[in-house]
Amino acid sequence: MRVIEITGKAIKGASCNWSNFGPLKFTWQQLARDQDEPAPYAYMDQVRVVWDAVTVMEGTIRKCALEQSGNAWRWSIEACDILQPLEGALCFSPSGGLRGALNANISGGSAESVPRRVGIAATLKAVLEDARKHGLLSADVGIDVSVSASAWMWDTALSCDMYAGVLRKVLASRPGMVCRVDYTGDAPVIRVADGADLPVTTLDRVRDRLSSIKLTPRPDLVPPAVGVVLTAGNQAYQSQVWPRGASLHQEGCVTVQVAVSPDSPDDDEPQGSESPVWDFTKPVVEVTGHKLPTNDVEGAIYWRRKIPQLATLTAARYGRIKKSVIAGVDGSTQSNYSTDDSAQRYEHVSGQLSESCNTIKWCYVELKQYVYMDAKPPKGCEMLFPHTKQVNGVTRYYHWMTWRGRTINTMHRKYRASKSGDAGADGGGEPPISGGGTPPAGQAWPDYTSILRDYYEVTRDVPVEGSVTALRAVSPAILVGSRLAITGSRREYRDMATVVQSVSVDLDGESTAVTTGVPAHLSLQDMIDRMRQIADDQQALDDQDQVDGPVQTLQYDSEAYKSPPAPTLGPEGEIVWSAAPEQPPIYGLQVILDWDDDNANVTGARMRRGKLMLQGVYISQTPGDNSGWYTMTGFTAGEIWLDVKFNAKGKLTGTSIAYEQGPVNPLRLQDEEPDESEEFFYSFHVATVQDKVVYQHMLGTIQIPVNYGTFYPYGPAV
Repeated sequence: MRVIEITGKAIKGASCNWSNFGPLKFTWQQLARDQDEPAPYAYMDQVRVVWDAVTVMEGTIRKCALEQSGNAWRWSIEACDILQPLEGALCFSPSGGLRGALNANISGGSAESVPRRVGIAATLKAVLEDARKHGLLSADVGIDVSVSASAWMWDTALSCDMYAGVLRKVLASRPGMVCRVDYTGDAPVIRVADGADLPVTTLDRVRDRLSSIKLTPRPDLVPPAVGVVLTAGNQAYQSQVWPRGASLHQEGCVTVQVAVSPDSPDDDEPQGSESPVWDFTKPVVEVTGHKLPTNDVEGAIYWRRKIPQLATLTAARYGRIKKSVIAGVDGSTQSNYSTDDSAQRYEHVSGQLSESCNTIKWCYVELKQYVYMDAKPPKGCEMLFPHTKQVNGVTRYYHWMTWRGRTINTMHRKYRASKSGDAGADGGGEPPISGGGTPPAGQAWPDYTSILRDYYEVTRDVPVEGSVTALRAVSPAILVGSRLAITGSRREYRDMATVVQSVSVDLDGESTAVTTGVPAHLSLQDMIDRMRQIADDQQALDDQDQVDGPVQTLQYDSEAYKSPPAPTLGPEGEIVWSAAPEQPPIYGLQVILDWDDDNANVTGARMRRGKLMLQGVYISQTPGDNSGWYTMTGFTAGEIWLDVKFNAKGKLTGTSIAYEQGPVNPLRLQDEEPDESEEFFYSFHVATVQDKVVYQHMLGTIQIPVNYGTFYPYGPAV
């Protein structure tokens, strides 16, 4: 096994990526001596990647390709850890086929009133051991599953699944579970654990140079109650809830509908799950917004809330507002998307939007407002006003503050996430509700209390969702398969211990990106989809068993496929910062353009005062005011000339700015005094303004040349 020090000098462009339930991948480059050099690695070579002498990965080479860039050749290399073989190998059922039951640690069966149950820990171990038996994992790889032995799921039917796909089926049934490979011992160990059992990794905002922290608590994913609504016959239902006695009408409850077989074949078919009679099982979504500014007073309030530094600048003034629609954003084909002015009035602040609710319209806009100061911004606020121009002889510091994001047509409204998407009154009124029905007498109902209790218990912690970016390369060994805490920032970040879901490290760029929080399988819609898949799996298992009394299956009605679109469009928006322009040194005679408020058209120009020197002595300055500038109001294009005039005795009598070349009669060395009426002239070409660009011909101090006594050309600059 070859050892690769990923931080070594020979390694270029190294990076690594990891996501929960997937393999760890390293990529890097090595320089090649010539185009015919043998490859440094062969496909499937075993390697161990170390980071500052600490092992972070063992696996195999998956790519070693020679690439050309200019006249240089380099090897592009990719290595994946020991979980990579599970991504490409089919998992066979215990019967030896590609279809069949997982069938590990079965509890229940056709004679039970609930579907087959599978122990999660035992199933994970069985799948990994089977992979080891077939050579996908080496014999020395350890397997440690610390999930509760009482945790279970419904048995699932295989359908030409890869080993990694089977693991994800199992892992998706228990929120918060993490799979990683531990390399701290003599041999790698595959560890699977609940989020609460993972070690905590602490990053410090200063020490680790955290440049971006975007973390949002998700209390909406901590359901106050979970339940199942059982249906049989026409509008018959029974609810099972955990905790016992809780109401499913609370906001945020996780509720699913399961249709069970009726006692008699003559019973009516149950109502569709999207029938209005089941609206009470659909969650109510609350959407809120903040009004976008339409004048300077509202603008001051809006931008001071967005950028707290502006609140300290009492001299800041707020000018006109521009708003435009950004086309082609994701979701713009949905029926609730609108470019009407009414859909551009409120910034979307909270609540997910669904296409099923057409009462709440949305758009995506860019909002700009002109903000300026006629005094120099205090230290620390320079980036807020990166542009300057002259207004009535005063230097104005200004910027177009810009926000881009999703807007809606309401400040506060609630709607039900059903097919009809009924919405309440504007202002937060409750949406209408319908439904009813009672279960028929004598109907037998399966008991789902245990699965409800398990799901309820693993969703008690408030997940913190978001991302963290560091301006240094952090070893994945301390981030992968851990919970994240942050010091040196908000107090609540120190104890949040949110689960790391993905890690991306760029060693050359010295940056690390960490995604935390919530796996996708926590959503209500995904849970419903899993329930439906479970029902299909159970039916497939019954068909294979060919038993007389088939297992009680989970069945969705014939309209289940018509479920409404899940609320997926959340608040989205950000302040757009333009890079502050560089401020180069200002030299004498330098010409700078003045622009209008939109920075689109030139309104004038200014020239910095320069000095005139004759025979090594400063004799005067070029025209200008006390600020050190000569202002050319209305000058937008053309040539700029400096005219200088001397009398017969060589005394400076005047300087002026012209827009075309003046007369030239330079001072000259002579053995007798000239006629007193004779005057000497110079015309220096300072700059040209063309197509809104300054072409500077002269800078600094002008040395007045003397004819016959100065050994360089006099007169106009070329």
